Amino acid sequence: MSTSAIVFMAGSWTFVLGLMFWSFSKLLKDQKHFDPDGLGPAVPPEPAETERGAKRS
Repeated sequence: MSTSAIVFMAGSWTFVLGLMFWSFSKLLKDQKHFDPDGLGPAVPPEPAETERGAKRS
């Protein structure tokens, strides 16, 4: 392998692993629960408009 290929491969792996650690850190941060309807997790979610008339099997 040439020196430029090794440098490119090391840079690529650094970028990929850095992006992975960055995304996991964003996912695992202690954030508030996203609650768009404001009812909280104790109340079951309401069915979507497309599901209201549909029969479930």
